Amino acid sequence: MIKEINGMLGTSFEKALFKAALKNLEDTSNPLRLNNYSYSMRELTRHVLHRLAPETNVVACSWYKNETDKEDGVTRKQRAIYAVQGGLSDSYVEDVLGLEVDKIHTTLIRVIKGLNKFTHIEPNVFDLPGERIENLVNETTKAVYDFLTTINECRALIVDKLWEHIDSAVIDETLRETIIEIDELASHSYIDEVYTDTIVITEIDHRVIKFMAEGSIGCELQWGSNSDIRKGDGAVLPQSFPYQCQLTSPVDSPDEVEVREDSFGVDTSSWTDTRYGQDEQA
Repeated sequence: MIKEINGMLGTSFEKALFKAALKNLEDTSNPLRLNNYSYSMRELTRHVLHRLAPETNVVACSWYKNETDKEDGVTRKQRAIYAVQGGLSDSYVEDVLGLEVDKIHTTLIRVIKGLNKFTHIEPNVFDLPGERIENLVNETTKAVYDFLTTINECRALIVDKLWEHIDSAVIDETLRETIIEIDELASHSYIDEVYTDTIVITEIDHRVIKFMAEGSIGCELQWGSNSDIRKGDGAVLPQSFPYQCQLTSPVDSPDEVEVREDSFGVDTSSWTDTRYGQDEQA
């Protein structure tokens, strides 16, 4: 679990804090080593939540409601919910994606509560024998492991359903309207097909869903006019080029996909390298 927890941490500070928490357990002469370890691990989860769910982002979500006595206060539960679904509303997750929101939220609350068990200094968890400490350390470590894996699993569930809902044809048509690099290769170019091989949802924040797409574009390059082609003075050549781009859609309308400005790139090197390489050799 220690190796897997370390792999799920996202910053150098989180990894350093985790390493320092483990060092508490080496000081066998300190009767507070269990408490210090447990408290450090709870603080680790707090930092993870603050990274995954910045307060300003949570407050900006349509589903946010102040459940504290502070202005724009954010609870750990709300941070965990944001880490899983970002700004997607509960109604969208439940009614459109078909997921049980209450079940997801209940699971998150359960793992959060599991972190609080050993953080308070009480007689029953103070200066315990080594074997008892080892058992409780394992419980604390598992609580943190469950916390991190539960957030990842719940988020993966939403991302998978979200991708199923957004039609890849929408992505292809959006890309078709964006392509400009190919126009520079010939007098005329015609896009035949856009093939989207891979799309990854990279982020869901309080405003937008962010995608990274990769695939290929099938096209025809034409030199000369149509009349030149008929007279045999022009040429038409089918080609295929790989592309990569970033797309976004608003969390309140995930089907309205747009290409992020200046993110679309078509790799035409297979054509230009061959063409100019042949010219140079000639």
